[in-house]
Amino acid sequence: MLIIFDLDDTLIDTSGSILPGILKNALKAMEGEGFALKNFEYSYKELLQLNTFHISSEAALREFLEINQAPEGCLEVGLREIYEAPQFNHPIQAIEDGVEVLEKLSQEHQLALVTKGKEKIQREKMKHAGISTQFFTRLYFCEDGDKKKAYQKVSEETGISPLKALVCGDRISLDLTPAKELGYNTVQIKWGRGLGNTGLKKDVDYTILHLKELESLLEKIK
Repeated sequence: MLIIFDLDDTLIDTSGSILPGILKNALKAMEGEGFALKNFEYSYKELLQLNTFHISSEAALREFLEINQAPEGCLEVGLREIYEAPQFNHPIQAIEDGVEVLEKLSQEHQLALVTKGKEKIQREKMKHAGISTQFFTRLYFCEDGDKKKAYQKVSEETGISPLKALVCGDRISLDLTPAKELGYNTVQIKWGRGLGNTGLKKDVDYTILHLKELESLLEKIK
């Protein structure tokens, strides 16, 4: 079977091991640009909490800046720290059992990676997390955020129908809905942003709490 994976909060613990540090860096950078904060730690906790409930860090940052009436230009500075030039100051962790699951599945199935973000940054995150690109027969980096085109391309290049393939991701609207529209089977992993309301439940065929559950799920749907 062809299995297509998302990266952030599907194979890598982005919410737990990456975003706290990156958001702190963004806050410091904005403070350096004239964003006056009465209490840095309080503001940082506020931003972290907002990020938990939003579908993206950009959406959380926009609300945070609006609430705190930040000066013009802060959004650009913050987004640069998050998406354009993130500094990884702490160890990046793979999802629990992530490397082991990929290693096993890659021996029995054809795996592909479709991830939103800049290729250089996403590859760096994979390297730090110990996720080898050798697990995947194809890798697609969607800098424009349009995963549907990538899913279509995977099917065309492999010659495998979406009906005989699976897409696994955490955010429904970004990862799974575009796949469902093409006829793919979809699996949502309830991790990171996947714990919140990220889209329409009708676009989710299966739900797992841990990546290791995917192994038994595949046995059931063969």
